[in-house]
Amino acid sequence: MVYADSPRPGLGTIVPKGRQSDAIYFASDSDMVALGSAGTGKSTMAVLRARYLADPDCSNFGPVLFVTYNNTLAQYLRHLVPGANESIHVETYSKFARGYLASIGKMPTRNGILQNGHLRSMVAGAVREIRKAYKPSPFFDLDTTFFEDEIAWIADMGIVDLQHYLDIERIGRRRGLSESRRKAVWEVRTAYLKARAAAGIPYDWNDIATAVLNGLKSDARPRNYRHVIIDEGQDLSPEAVRSLKAAVQPGGTVSFFGDYHQQIYGQGLSFRSCGLEITAVERFQDNYRNTAQIARVAIAMSGMPHMDADSQDLVEPKEPSAGGTRPALVECKSYSAEIAEIQRIAVDQGDASVVGILTRTWSDAAKAVHGMEKVHVLPKNGNTPWDPTPGIYYGTYHSAKGLEFDVVLMPFCTDVDMPNKQVVDAYGNADAAAREGKLLYVAVTRAKAELTVTYSGAITPLLPVDEGLWQHEELL
Repeated sequence: MVYADSPRPGLGTIVPKGRQSDAIYFASDSDMVALGSAGTGKSTMAVLRARYLADPDCSNFGPVLFVTYNNTLAQYLRHLVPGANESIHVETYSKFARGYLASIGKMPTRNGILQNGHLRSMVAGAVREIRKAYKPSPFFDLDTTFFEDEIAWIADMGIVDLQHYLDIERIGRRRGLSESRRKAVWEVRTAYLKARAAAGIPYDWNDIATAVLNGLKSDARPRNYRHVIIDEGQDLSPEAVRSLKAAVQPGGTVSFFGDYHQQIYGQGLSFRSCGLEITAVERFQDNYRNTAQIARVAIAMSGMPHMDADSQDLVEPKEPSAGGTRPALVECKSYSAEIAEIQRIAVDQGDASVVGILTRTWSDAAKAVHGMEKVHVLPKNGNTPWDPTPGIYYGTYHSAKGLEFDVVLMPFCTDVDMPNKQVVDAYGNADAAAREGKLLYVAVTRAKAELTVTYSGAITPLLPVDEGLWQHEELL
């Protein structure tokens, strides 16, 4: 292990555990990657490394940009960071990108980024246009989500010409594409970009990273940040990480913290193609969040075939020593019976515990808490602070990313709902299982002490049902 300065036991009120100091006090003049399974304290390590690199006692100190993917986690990180150091700036990548492009005069005051609903209609229109030039083929009948995602992946990888797209290995993408189908996708992409340009919209949420990178390549202004810390880095695209690397001052660094078991955006993307100058990868297995009983479910999930267990970026979780009760797997007679049971537990626990009711979609989340009083929605934007105190919170698996709750309640875990039908239609069974399995993994590992999963009918095949993992209950 290489240190630029002598490691210290902790900063502020947070004290590193186990090998966490290896990542926190890693050499301040070197890029670093820390990979860890759920509960290993990656966000804590990221916060402490940010404080360390912003501290004047660090030999290479300077202003720090702390970046993550979603707004809820950014708010939580702001809750951890305030008062630590005025030189730490926490924001989502999308906010950083918009701000930078505005600073160079390349972000319109309105209508600058294509929003999801409009994007879907433009891509669907591009598919309709291109299929006219081809013989009838079921390929063009794939759900529009497939074409949206493939175009996004092309942008995420920084692919700018057809030959590059034809040559590149589509790592992590299980629906194979022949050369002729890749050419068809490229034509759809070209038609989509033409339609977007005609509407006067320069970017979507994926190719904005390339615009930032290109801007920085020709931007002679001094950089604002000495260091960049990336939390939940597995959800940022290689092109986004490249742009963050380009945003640091000469001699500055990028620190990347991630868990590829929790990669719920940008499937198959890896830090290895991001241009970081990595001499070693720190790996963390010790779980400080979950009880042993909850961790056993997560460990069993991580070993299921759809979780890509052979990836070199995955860190095998280790069972923690903290004990508790086995998670409950409750079979109910109907969705309404699931809701009643989930609400009963939430009301019983909400006065003394932080309770999270988590579902696949926002509409399901609303159904799960319908009629309840004093429930709090997880933030959907960057303007709502989240400082968890005992109470009942609800949201999607996506919105709970990076957070933790004393009690997690997960209704509607049936084979009808997971994998999500739209995801299956778009990507096929194998890819859908990988995507949805990682979402469930995120939700399960949010639970610190208690976990209850309910279903009616048949349970989703994405959850392990091995003997001894669950306390099985029937409410029929």
